[in-house]
Amino acid sequence: MSSPREEAAAWFVRLLEMDDDHQDRARFNHWLRADPRHQVEYQAFAELWGDFASTRKTEALAQQMEQNNGRRRFLRNGMLGLAGLLVGGLSWRLWTTSGVYEQLLQTAKGQRQQYRLPDGSQLSLGADTRMLVRFDSQQRLLLLLQGEVIFDVAHDVERPFVIDAGLARVTVLGTRFVVNRLQDRLRISLERGQVQVDSDATRLHMHPGDVAQVIRGEPLKRLPLPADNAFAFESGRLVFTQADLTEIADSLSRYRERPVITLPGRKSPLISAVVQLADIDSFLAALPAVAPVQVTQLDGSTQLRAR
Repeated sequence: MSSPREEAAAWFVRLLEMDDDHQDRARFNHWLRADPRHQVEYQAFAELWGDFASTRKTEALAQQMEQNNGRRRFLRNGMLGLAGLLVGGLSWRLWTTSGVYEQLLQTAKGQRQQYRLPDGSQLSLGADTRMLVRFDSQQRLLLLLQGEVIFDVAHDVERPFVIDAGLARVTVLGTRFVVNRLQDRLRISLERGQVQVDSDATRLHMHPGDVAQVIRGEPLKRLPLPADNAFAFESGRLVFTQADLTEIADSLSRYRERPVITLPGRKSPLISAVVQLADIDSFLAALPAVAPVQVTQLDGSTQLRAR
């Protein structure tokens, strides 16, 4: 089940892309009023993103959205409009009059894309990934909504580079690492430099070669996994080391039109494998021969169940 914070972030992104008369705007109004926590979380997220300065503005959001003055009227700071479409579906970028840089990056299923940010940082997005970027004079903030990204961060001691990925926040100055947001877990793999990961009351300082993970409802911890595995999608592969079916299904689904889902059953086996992104179907076909897993092909999905 999604948390109010995750729901607030999801609504923020959806509203950016909705027409003024979209029926889901009424659903957003209902969601905002349904629980006091929703307004609190949306306000906290909006302030983090720099789009609202007061509770009054958040309370007036529903009314503002009904005004026919542009799809993204509720973005404040004198937004100049779209500065150009980027490769990757609905990606967009803009500069506000206050000198703030904002960008929405996303990839479709099966798509990988590389981006270079204004500070010189380079990003490599895996498939089915969505991320918001916001740079100002104080910090470089990125909100990873789903998917996985390789970050090669330009050094800037005056502006920390912060990735908020729901279950944890990662803070760096300059380094190369991967943040992988799966359905129930978040994994960070570090190639060089140092990063700080904060999750609830736990703080972890990572060094080159470290892998850290937080699963919903569990503490942040280090994993005895090779950090190099996380970078493999850049070269057209997925590398699994002692991975359960949930991790495998989530990862494969990013590169298939038909999702891979897990069904309740026995405890998941732990599987190690190298999967070529161009030949995922062959891996799924061979899986029952190498692990106690039942694979069922349906019209709309592929189902995995531990035997």
